Amino acid sequence: MKTNKLTRSAMLLALTLVFQIGFRQFAQPLVGPLVNMMLLLSTMIVGIPMAIIIGCLTPIIAFLAGIMGVFPLVPMIALGNAVYIIVFGLIIQKKEEVPQQVLGLVVSSIGKFLFLYMAVRTLLPLFIPEVKPPIIATFSLPQLWTALIGGALAIIIIKLLPKSIR
Repeated sequence: MKTNKLTRSAMLLALTLVFQIGFRQFAQPLVGPLVNMMLLLSTMIVGIPMAIIIGCLTPIIAFLAGIMGVFPLVPMIALGNAVYIIVFGLIIQKKEEVPQQVLGLVVSSIGKFLFLYMAVRTLLPLFIPEVKPPIIATFSLPQLWTALIGGALAIIIIKLLPKSIR
């Protein structure tokens, strides 16, 4: 792996954590779109594998930092992030055309939403017998909206970055 790619990945992870930890008092309506924005920016800048690492580290660090208190959600969120990243990355194929990016955004957002929606209703009860309604509510439509908003921000921001960064 090139040092440049590793450095960019570390910077993207750091910025993602600044949003996740620094803005935690604003909760999901702000933090969710910002983290999702960083996941898709990471996909476009450093590629799918490094973006998956970032997407898997964020829920682990959120748990360790006390932002998220339900440990069984950690792997589910990590997998949801991976679905978001992989689907988006495969659809855009490193192309910079906006229609391709929008298609990738919509399909990947729906994929992440469906995965998390199903995981919280089918897998989480295996670890927590009575899943509380606020958890179910958090992992339903808000996941779709935060993925779409964050991805739209990423598509806008990537166009504003110098080509040397993209």
